[in-house]
Amino acid sequence: MRIKPKKVMQLLLLFLVQFFYSNRDAYSQGEPEEAFPSMSVTAFFNLQADHQRQRLYSAVMHRLQLFDNIAYSTNNVVFNPHQNLSMFPEKGPFTVPVATEPPKHMNKYYSVKRLNDSYHKQIRQVWPYIPKLGSNLVEQSEFSYDAPQDIYQRMKLVQEDKQALITPFAVIAPYEDWVNQEDRLAYWGSGTTKTRGVYFISDSAQALERLISYSENSQTPNELINPGKINDVETIALTFRSELPRQTGRRGTLTVHFDPQRQFLPVAYRLERTENRAGVFEVRWFEAMLLLDAVKQQGHWFPSRFQWLQSGGVPTSDRLVTAYDVNVESIAFDSVSQDELAFKFPAGIDVTDNIRGVSFTADGKGGAQGDIQGIPYWNLTYLRVCLRRYFPKLVIPVSIAGLLFIGWCMRRHRPLTDIEHAA
Repeated sequence: MRIKPKKVMQLLLLFLVQFFYSNRDAYSQGEPEEAFPSMSVTAFFNLQADHQRQRLYSAVMHRLQLFDNIAYSTNNVVFNPHQNLSMFPEKGPFTVPVATEPPKHMNKYYSVKRLNDSYHKQIRQVWPYIPKLGSNLVEQSEFSYDAPQDIYQRMKLVQEDKQALITPFAVIAPYEDWVNQEDRLAYWGSGTTKTRGVYFISDSAQALERLISYSENSQTPNELINPGKINDVETIALTFRSELPRQTGRRGTLTVHFDPQRQFLPVAYRLERTENRAGVFEVRWFEAMLLLDAVKQQGHWFPSRFQWLQSGGVPTSDRLVTAYDVNVESIAFDSVSQDELAFKFPAGIDVTDNIRGVSFTADGKGGAQGDIQGIPYWNLTYLRVCLRRYFPKLVIPVSIAGLLFIGWCMRRHRPLTDIEHAA
């Protein structure tokens, strides 16, 4: 049987097409297409002003949505740099101390899983070496929040080397009644800036919303979008006021730099809050971040290493400065399920439930072993929970009803006027 050359060429072309398409599909599974398109700085500023704002706002909101379902782990070195960092981050990164044994600086390890507002967080803190104790403390903690049930839980599991210093314990309480130790990467997501720690991307989204709300295209004094530059990287610099409700006397200016060529990835920010003292504005709070490395994960550009610092003034070599060198060791999007956030206290740990007002010893299965005891009402934490729970629902309505009743009684017993007698 003779095969025509034309038929052979058709079969060969069909094979090559299938081969190339199969390779393209395999590659796309490992490296998905960009979830949000990138562009050059020049192309961005060639857009009209209102289109610039909309484009940057869409990119910022897309980045915040990454934290709706995310799992990551970070390794943080915490120290006082003793360097003049008044020009950070514009002049580049600061020097990180060399790791020693025993450690001279604090190390924090975070493992976080977040699903919308619910999360499960594990923290391991290695404290600096303490000569008086002859060792360094290693502390492990676990935090959890179940958003559908509105229940927060935390526990301190291990105090290595010197276990007698701090007894392991566990607490169930509303959010307001315990301090959540946020990792630095969490501030790249949604949140409300309070006193310390700036949710700079979330604040940027609010600033852009205000900017978009203006009907005219002209820039306003409070929010500005200008070309910028950080370590030879051309950026888009968004500058806006950053004020706190409880610190009305301090004026804050926050500038966030975005790299549009990497899906508008934030590469730096700098916050300064000044206060008027004797007619002179002094920097009373300084906070800044600089991105050092980034990776493309599941089609999203994301930080893999960044530096962050915070100071009660301009960060000079003689001032107390808190500096973080953060390495993101793992990252995954859309991989967390509600079952992975399940939280059970280990067997034998003492639990104080400030919501139900009881204390017990956990059995490791989500229940209690032994007797369940009530918490005395003079326990300040439990008393605060009771007041917050019942005051708005009971005390306020009763007080209003009491005032109305007193007013009704006063009107009933007051003497009638001449006009009312005549009537």
